[in-house]
Amino acid sequence: MEADHWQAGAGKREIVFEGEGFGMMGYGRAEHVIRARSTPLYSRAFCFIGRDGAPLFFAQAEICMVFPELKRALLERLGASYPGVFRDERLLLCSQHTHSAPGGYSHFPFYNISIPGFRPQVFEGIVASLAGALEDAWLRRQPALLKFGHGDFPDDADVAFNRSIVAYNRNPGVAAQAARDAHRAIERTMWLLSAQTPDGRPIGQINWFGVHPTSISNKNRFVSYDNKGYAADYLEAELGHGAIAIFAQQFAGDVSPNAQSPDKGWPHGRYADDVESAQFNGRLQCEQAQRILAELQTAAPLAPGTTDALLARRDFADVEVDADFAGGVRGERTSAPCHGLAFFAGSPVDGPGAPAPVVALLGQFARLARWRELRAARQAGGAALAAVEAKYRAQAPKLIVAETALGKVVGITRLRRLPGFLDKMVAELRRQEESGALDEKPWVPSVLPLQVWRLGPLALIGFPGEITTEAGRQLRALGRELLAPLGVTDVVVSSYANSYFGYCTTWHEYQAQQYEGGHTTFGSRTHDAFRTEYRRLLREFARAPAERRPADTPEQTFSAATLALRTVGS
Repeated sequence: MEADHWQAGAGKREIVFEGEGFGMMGYGRAEHVIRARSTPLYSRAFCFIGRDGAPLFFAQAEICMVFPELKRALLERLGASYPGVFRDERLLLCSQHTHSAPGGYSHFPFYNISIPGFRPQVFEGIVASLAGALEDAWLRRQPALLKFGHGDFPDDADVAFNRSIVAYNRNPGVAAQAARDAHRAIERTMWLLSAQTPDGRPIGQINWFGVHPTSISNKNRFVSYDNKGYAADYLEAELGHGAIAIFAQQFAGDVSPNAQSPDKGWPHGRYADDVESAQFNGRLQCEQAQRILAELQTAAPLAPGTTDALLARRDFADVEVDADFAGGVRGERTSAPCHGLAFFAGSPVDGPGAPAPVVALLGQFARLARWRELRAARQAGGAALAAVEAKYRAQAPKLIVAETALGKVVGITRLRRLPGFLDKMVAELRRQEESGALDEKPWVPSVLPLQVWRLGPLALIGFPGEITTEAGRQLRALGRELLAPLGVTDVVVSSYANSYFGYCTTWHEYQAQQYEGGHTTFGSRTHDAFRTEYRRLLREFARAPAERRPADTPEQTFSAATLALRTVGS
């Protein structure tokens, strides 16, 4: 490698899968099924090598979420052909988060209920696409100049809005915004890393800007890469030379492309036609990337330096929060994952969940289940009472509908007792329980990978879910504080990374129990628990590699027999 340059390579492969008539992932509605294709879907990847010669990889697939089983299969496949090249901690694997891509590729059953079932052809299509893109990135590595910059969207660019403004305004220290100014209650900055050859030919770019790819609504029946996919295609066409453009996510948890205020003139996107709205939004993102790239033409490149990475897994079902993240209160804890009523109701901006009558009935059942459980626990006393009270303390004020670690819905573990006529997904839960497919727990992961990835003065924090604007800002500030002694000047939180658990709101936002709070599964201190655990990881990262001893928790896996019961097709 030339001493005066980094090395970089990029690749892109289409996600190819068979079949129609099954569900797309994201909106959680049984009727949201594939009828045809509107756009292709792609995986894109970059490889970066510094002075030490150890590669870092960043890859993103145009799917809704990443799950740990995808990354395990991907690393196994690449390891067979390139031993020692692709390492878990040095691969940051993300999803673009389109809600109009096929589902059914998780081993965790909760995410497959609306599909329904695990679909091997989808899983294989995603793994093959990512493996091809990463292989291309590795084989195409060449001397490169890397530049990093950022820029804010123009104030009049209707690219994104805070869809949970009531919750956002609860945060101390933020400037409260009216609904008509929801575009101000987000991170309007795009962060961008570009790679080009020493003679100026573009290799590609990765940018981070948080906004949901939900310009295409849940009434859609066509596979689509949505606004970020259009943005990537537009920019790749502008750059030419086979350049690769990744439009990645940062703080997207409470950020929508769809306006909410009536005086904006449109309730659900710029145009009545979803595709036009997605194209419009994608064009805004593309134009912002072009503005930053133009400014970077005269900027100094990053000095070639070292690369580094660290990844460790933590079980978030029971984390004691550091007191300084909990207002000085000691003993605050998370609990096993629970999904609240607001989760099942969905987002009023980006699409409702279960039908309103079903949500109302679930609420009644949930209140009855809570009353019964607390009454039984008080009668039992002792450890049983302490455990139940700890759960409700951790999750309050959430009205718990599903306890996915225990396989309970409104307090019921024998799911065949649920009224299947209410909803197709309730019927599917009953069917899977009767077949034994739900016997192995948990239904969603609680052991999650935390990752930090450093490219000279730039660091990425891989976050395994959806983080809201203010929660993301606080996590980024923590990263900047702890990594500054290493010479890190910029930190980006790259979300939807390596796994998926749901949402992360601040404690104050959680109290509003809007959709995001209902989907913050580990309770009101979820964000504080993540800051607690990321601080431990980043302190280990600050040590010399040979001195690092990060605690690691084994991943949650399932038996072949159980996976067979969850599988539809072959």
